[in-house]
Amino acid sequence: MNVENNFALLSVTVVDGRGGDPVPGQAVVVRDGRIESIVPMAQYRRCDDITELDLDGHYVMPGLIDAHVHLSGGRAQIDDQELGVIAEPKLMRAVRSVYEAQQLLKRGFTTVRDISWNGLYLKRLFFEQQIPGPKVIACGPGLTRTGGHADLFQFTPEYVRENGVWGLVADGRDEIVKAVRFLLREGADAIKIWASGGDNWPHDRNGDVHYSLEEMRAAVEEAHRQKGTIVLCHAENREAIQMAVDAGCDTIEHGEDIDEQLAHQMARQGTILVPTLQLIVNWYRDFIPVGEAAQPKVRPDAFLYRDHYHHHDEAFGEEYSTRAVESFQTAKAAGVKIALGSDTVYEPLTKYGEYSALEFRALVQHGLTTSEAITAATLTGSEAVGMSHVLGTVEPGKLADLLVLRRDPTEDPMVIYDASNIYLTFCDGRLTVENGQFVW
Repeated sequence: MNVENNFALLSVTVVDGRGGDPVPGQAVVVRDGRIESIVPMAQYRRCDDITELDLDGHYVMPGLIDAHVHLSGGRAQIDDQELGVIAEPKLMRAVRSVYEAQQLLKRGFTTVRDISWNGLYLKRLFFEQQIPGPKVIACGPGLTRTGGHADLFQFTPEYVRENGVWGLVADGRDEIVKAVRFLLREGADAIKIWASGGDNWPHDRNGDVHYSLEEMRAAVEEAHRQKGTIVLCHAENREAIQMAVDAGCDTIEHGEDIDEQLAHQMARQGTILVPTLQLIVNWYRDFIPVGEAAQPKVRPDAFLYRDHYHHHDEAFGEEYSTRAVESFQTAKAAGVKIALGSDTVYEPLTKYGEYSALEFRALVQHGLTTSEAITAATLTGSEAVGMSHVLGTVEPGKLADLLVLRRDPTEDPMVIYDASNIYLTFCDGRLTVENGQFVW
């Protein structure tokens, strides 16, 4: 399909991302990469410099936003994650991350917020518009303490500094301030901090708090000196979540231990929750099996002897999943803003693009309406990544990051999950994907 920079999508039904009903019979006019107007077809007037696309029966919505991905370029399963990911050359992982970002775009995700070294360079690559790719809102590596969630302690500290892809080790206020300044120097749009463990390994318990409130406040204060910088915080237990909210973090990642008091505080402050439900709810089903499903260790871990003889059973796994769902529902009931984030981390464990679509489905499965999930993946997603001034809704003045779908995306979450429903994808007003194939 030949589409020029200036075009009109005619006779479409608009799903604007704000949660209202779809509006049929509209003309969406795009000029110089931005939405110029949205008018009923009866009011539309043709212009000679506008290419017209008759799309009667189709739906137009904002491009989707995944607010939590890791374009790590690694290949591993859960039992060899560090070995599989950071044992490969950095250049190999960087090249592979281009494919990962492009897979997200093919599933309708026109913007992603990345936590890895690679994102700092992918954002520059795709902005040049020489090859197709989503907008990469780059965090760079997240801040982790020595021995924290992103300090890959199966390796020497020197090796981690040279080859780690997700984390930058910083201890104490001075190191944290310097690390934030360094990341901003490298072009980071946002700063990530790991406030708790993540239960990836026996040494990395998600019930532990990894930074002090003073350290977290230092990260937030320094990041916010550069106005518009978003601070996102990995926090999996109530104490860590409370500290992150008190410190002024803009988004809470995972947050599976929120009670009513904390939820109301988040709602008052405008703190956004990125719950990564597909990953968290299925953590002890898909990633760290418990009970009879548990696999034998393939290599010696660093572990805590006091925990070593305590084995998690299936009841523990189910209780954890239930608590995560209840936490999410408590946040929603209190009016906490929800943004979609998949925590796609590496293949084959989490397939890029598909896992983001699974997260959309999970948001509906656990309590959002399909329309609310669309808002989480568009309008609120744009707020979570600091880009709501140009992205997230179909309205005049916004960048024309648009999806044209064959079915009504508000009727069923499977419409967005099924990539065959996405007919056209526009990025900055440029036709980028048609029927799952790049047109560039």
